[in-house]
Amino acid sequence: MKTQLNKRPLMLTLGCLIGLANAAGAAESVEEVTLGEVVVTATRTSATLSAVPAAVTVVNAKNIETKNASRLGDVLDQVPSLYLRGGALGQSQGTIGTSGMSLRGIDQTRTLILLDGQPIQDAGSGKVNWRVPLIEDVARVEVVPGAFSSLYGSNAIGGVVNIITKQPDKREFTAKIKKGWSDASGEDVSIYFRDRMDNGLGIVAGLGYQNRDSYINDFVVRSPVAGAPGTAVTGAQATTTTAGAQAYIVGDKGTAPWRQINATTKVSYDLSGEGKLFGGIAYSETDLGYTMFNTYLRNATTGAPVSAGTLAINGRRVTLSESNFVNNSPLYESTARYFSGFEGAVGNGYLLKIDLAQIERQYRFVNANTASTWGAGTGTQTNAPNSGTDGTAQLSFPVGDRHFIVSGISLHNEKVDGTTYTLSNWRDPATRTGIADGYSGDSTTASLFAQDEISVIDKLKVYIGGRFDNWQTKGNYYKNTAPASAVTYASRSASSFNSKLSAVYQAAAPVTLRASFGQSFRAPTNNDLYSYANIFGITSIGDPDLKPERGKTWEIGGEWRVSDKFKASATYYQTILKDLITNFRLSNVPIVSKRINAGKAKIDGVELAAEAGLTNWLTLNASYAYIGSEMLENSVDPLSVGKRLIDSPKNIVHTGVTAQQGPWTGILNASYSSKVFSTAQNTDTAEGVPGSYDAHTMVNAKVGYAFSRMVKGSIAINNLLDKKAYSFFLLPGRNVTAEVDFSF
Repeated sequence: MKTQLNKRPLMLTLGCLIGLANAAGAAESVEEVTLGEVVVTATRTSATLSAVPAAVTVVNAKNIETKNASRLGDVLDQVPSLYLRGGALGQSQGTIGTSGMSLRGIDQTRTLILLDGQPIQDAGSGKVNWRVPLIEDVARVEVVPGAFSSLYGSNAIGGVVNIITKQPDKREFTAKIKKGWSDASGEDVSIYFRDRMDNGLGIVAGLGYQNRDSYINDFVVRSPVAGAPGTAVTGAQATTTTAGAQAYIVGDKGTAPWRQINATTKVSYDLSGEGKLFGGIAYSETDLGYTMFNTYLRNATTGAPVSAGTLAINGRRVTLSESNFVNNSPLYESTARYFSGFEGAVGNGYLLKIDLAQIERQYRFVNANTASTWGAGTGTQTNAPNSGTDGTAQLSFPVGDRHFIVSGISLHNEKVDGTTYTLSNWRDPATRTGIADGYSGDSTTASLFAQDEISVIDKLKVYIGGRFDNWQTKGNYYKNTAPASAVTYASRSASSFNSKLSAVYQAAAPVTLRASFGQSFRAPTNNDLYSYANIFGITSIGDPDLKPERGKTWEIGGEWRVSDKFKASATYYQTILKDLITNFRLSNVPIVSKRINAGKAKIDGVELAAEAGLTNWLTLNASYAYIGSEMLENSVDPLSVGKRLIDSPKNIVHTGVTAQQGPWTGILNASYSSKVFSTAQNTDTAEGVPGSYDAHTMVNAKVGYAFSRMVKGSIAINNLLDKKAYSFFLLPGRNVTAEVDFSF
């Protein structure tokens, strides 16, 4: 049966491709479609969508304007094979901006996220702070799935997501005010200005503020234990654990209101048409707060609220402490990004692009000890400031009539310096009593890359490329609590060469066929290597001897553009991952795990997408993704073999309609994601319970009206059908936001 299931996506895709090719002859009479959309990420140079060797999805400024967008993930909700949850979304129910994401079943630590070409993954964890970009400054997002380490190096196993910000090429001033109600209660305010003067000087300035009241989404679940029952209580709500065992909801952790500030300023100077210099600063800051918890339990005799003790629920023994109600707040994170560069022509036919960038991040949170109460008691504060430095020089030039070379060098450095402080009062960071432990990591990757774009014949382009990366790392770790220890790890290095071969065949004016094979890798993060973390009673230990993860991907696909109002595409792909870094459980009581290279996995899948202009004012889009992920080998966790990878849904469906008629605009989108697992053994099978990751469908709508050229208004409803589902936290219920935009 497994063999049959694996063949179906391939047969389906091949059938679609054969249909595309057969349709080419019939389409010869169709007026040639101009594929004017230009992308840069797939080849590191400007190219039309019809010429790039990947199934690129572009979310442009017009798409962004139609969305109810407060955060980057909000504008990516219709991208095929892209799964997002938690902090990626503006109505985030999570506690931090770094949250779940996968592209073609490969999570965000193995998918490269770029902001104007610079990696923005956290230098410690490798995750992404989706709050960083100011939405008003985003011109477009290019999502390029597939192996791209041949051009971009580490992390580009699942693909590349490149966020491209607006350039000062015209005068624009906007002001936006948004108000939300219900689970979206809060306000968004932003002002944004850009201009390009006659002397070639361009300026950009933007400021955004967001405030959310939050809503109750994190519940306290307790399971019966062996022993004599204690004080009888009422009010418990029967549920199960994520593994399906009997449990009770006994309260919630209150709300976690948050505040966010984004600011950006950029300058550029046009060098008489030969090129331009540019630079700027961008800043993002988020503060997370907390409110009082709610216990649902009442003493069966007195009716008094109960938040701790040995209890009797339905005659079963349940233990509860006030620390179970703790919302580990406040949390603070900030990102300051400094960047500069040059791009333009040098010499005869040579294009030079130089990028320099520095990211400085602050990240801290608190953790209560199990004996503490909700408002006081001992605990810890973890500070993990980290930074990333990037420099890239790229030279592109033609060789003869049929070759175009892209070559370059790059340097990437990331540092982290983590410290865990002990607190006499975990709610007050000023009550530090000492240092419990800490670690530091310093990793540098130096790279050379080159790609040859070969025009074999007029209708066939072949891309041959490769990249050599040399990765070096060093770090240390110390622990002051018993048993105390300290160790400094010697510097070590590893190298990786990753190649890619792709072909793009223009079978006919409206039909494009693609095929590619590529290698990829991911260097371990500083956290993977050197950290020692204890969060919520779970200890995770790094391993300084970890090897880089490896990947190989091949894919075939095609696109049929009947006209500028209809297009369809199909892609089949397979990725093999080796030396996967995973957590190995050293002990269960207490829970202690260590990161090791232990896994080999396979992902095969199908992407189908279509867009149709039904009328002059109504457009329909739809996509379906089948993602067949499976752990093939895991010597330390054999029960994970044959199971799905975490954060990897089996099916993703997006569909939507966009309308524009006179001053009116509107969208109606629906997105379905099948269940995902958070454990390697896929033991969290329950759905509809706190902590689960449910299959769910979300329907969102937005209607806008242009009162004049300068004033627009809109009303949006998220979760239109008011579906209740968990993505660990309870997802927002039906909510409404209203927005007014001023543009001059």
